[in-house]
Amino acid sequence: MLTIKDLGLLLLSASLLSACSSQGQNEALTSEARTGQVTQKGVPGGVATQVEEINAVVSAINYATSSVTLEDAQGHQRSFTASPEMINFPQLKVGDKVNATVVLEQVVYLREPGESSADSAAAVVATAPAGTKPGMLVADSVEITAVVKAIDTTLQTATLEFTDGTRKTVQVRPDVQLKTEHLNRQVVIRLSSALALRVQAQ
Repeated sequence: MLTIKDLGLLLLSASLLSACSSQGQNEALTSEARTGQVTQKGVPGGVATQVEEINAVVSAINYATSSVTLEDAQGHQRSFTASPEMINFPQLKVGDKVNATVVLEQVVYLREPGESSADSAAAVVATAPAGTKPGMLVADSVEITAVVKAIDTTLQTATLEFTDGTRKTVQVRPDVQLKTEHLNRQVVIRLSSALALRVQAQ
């Protein structure tokens, strides 16, 4: 019902900011993205995934401020400040190759009547052993719920109300038959992301 592009950006931003914060040059680094979607015909919701990979080279480092500038094959540059969790920052050298892989997964489904519900969140941060090249894995998972407040069988849309009172009208897949029994049912939206940073010596 909701697209991974609409809701996955929140987790993507959170993951990236957990590892490093952008500063200085703000050119977008070139990335390769792969997407996939799994649905069951006639069943609302489904699973959508997106994998994005960025490859760059360290072009400048400021050890005093823990800042680093990355440059991709097209010459685009972006500067970052490493988070305190990246304890191996001093091991980084100009010319080192940096690979970042971001994986987003969005699961959407109608909650069964009587099934317990609660919005939740979880996060994990892991770093490379001391003395080795910098590396980090950041994983986040957020589960939010909404209630189906209205359906439009002509436009094939559903209006969802979230716990903070905001509403969003979303397009429903053509193969899903909207029924009055869907009204006041909970929609579960589980967003998971993982960011892996790996550094290889020049």
